[in-house]
Amino acid sequence: MRTGPDGSAVLRQAVFLCYLLLAVRLLIFKYPLDVLAETAALWQSETVLEGLRTANFTLFKTIRMYIRYSDRLNSFENLAGNVAVFVPFGILLPWMDRKYGGFFRMLFNAFLFTSGIELFQLLSGFGAFDVDDILLNCAGAAMGWIIWRLASGRPARRPASGRFPAGGLRGQPGEMRSGGQTVFYEEKRDGYKSKKTGENRFKEKAHRG
Repeated sequence: MRTGPDGSAVLRQAVFLCYLLLAVRLLIFKYPLDVLAETAALWQSETVLEGLRTANFTLFKTIRMYIRYSDRLNSFENLAGNVAVFVPFGILLPWMDRKYGGFFRMLFNAFLFTSGIELFQLLSGFGAFDVDDILLNCAGAAMGWIIWRLASGRPARRPASGRFPAGGLRGQPGEMRSGGQTVFYEEKRDGYKSKKTGENRFKEKAHRG
């Protein structure tokens, strides 16, 4: 875990965990406790079969239904709600740990989280599995990531001053003074490739010529 100069890693983890718990509360345990208790008490193996029967595995099927019957259904609340609830995911996950700052890594984790929620709903009866919910949740996470990226954009890192000797770009030849002699060097990624004093380098060039 990368920590900032203020040592806020634990706080960031706690904030992200609180968000995950809130998302689970909103998406799964959104019904009154007595309804949830009754659903749990009535659970049996047929519950899974019923969940499979009513599940939506066709992309855009539910979305099209909400658009078509927008005058009868709470279309905006359902569509926008599924997007909005995952916007914080795209913001908080890379904010918590920058190793998740890449778009596809963040999106993959959002996909795993929302798929886990949908699978739990399918197996438990606490809701219905809908592939469009996964799509909308991932869209919300993508929007959140864009917000995070715009808010935390930083310039590219530059090598610290004096990190490389004269000539000093990594991978380029350079030179430095050593005991009154000019020492030439070439660098590769895992360290110095070679060293030659000015005299030896002159002899090598003469031999090549």
